[in-house]
Amino acid sequence: MKIRLVYALIALMFAGTVAAQSLPASPYVVVRGHAERSLAPDRFEVGITVHKSSLSTSEASAVVEQKTGEIVGNLKAAGLKPAQITATNISINPEYRYDNTTQRNVFTGNQVTRNISAKFNDKKSLQKFLAQVPAGEEIRVSGISPSLSTQKAVEAELLDAAVADVKNQAEILLGKFGQKIIGIHSISQEAPSVGFEAKAMYRRMDAEAAPPALGDTLEEGQIMVSKDVYVVYLIAAK
Repeated sequence: MKIRLVYALIALMFAGTVAAQSLPASPYVVVRGHAERSLAPDRFEVGITVHKSSLSTSEASAVVEQKTGEIVGNLKAAGLKPAQITATNISINPEYRYDNTTQRNVFTGNQVTRNISAKFNDKKSLQKFLAQVPAGEEIRVSGISPSLSTQKAVEAELLDAAVADVKNQAEILLGKFGQKIIGIHSISQEAPSVGFEAKAMYRRMDAEAAPPALGDTLEEGQIMVSKDVYVVYLIAAK
């Protein structure tokens, strides 16, 4: 009885999954609408790590606090507002080295760390700040991430363009085969996963088109923004 119940539950779950993902039984065509735009970034977020290792936690903390205060001061001098600057609390972690003679981990001190994140609205201010970052092994610029202040607005415009593109593509494609649209089965920004491999293919294409990272030369390059729309049209002969 229990075995039959398990089989029944598995069958129901499988049937539910197929129904949720199935494409229509009547004639249909899947059309993809696409729109993209390359734009120069106008926002730059930089990450800075301040760290010091010492047997004296108070000594290491003092160095980290002093360096952090200096960096935050430079950020404010560069015109950044408090909302554009984030500094984490002090983090203290023990450090060890392995002693081959005793085959034991030997305590070597504590590493004190603070992380700083700053958001710049233009490249020139960022360049000026980086030129003033104090030298020393205690400070490490961990990375620079470019972005767009108009990201949401651009995405909205591209979505409209992708919708127009999918309609145009459908008309052209069906016209070549003497077919017409009689209805819409589904609309999505994700490719259907049943019946063909388009979903994985489109994702690979999007991954390859990812924007390049901002290099040491501060040549920001371009950020690619794109939108896709997938429509499953019901079709019939004209």
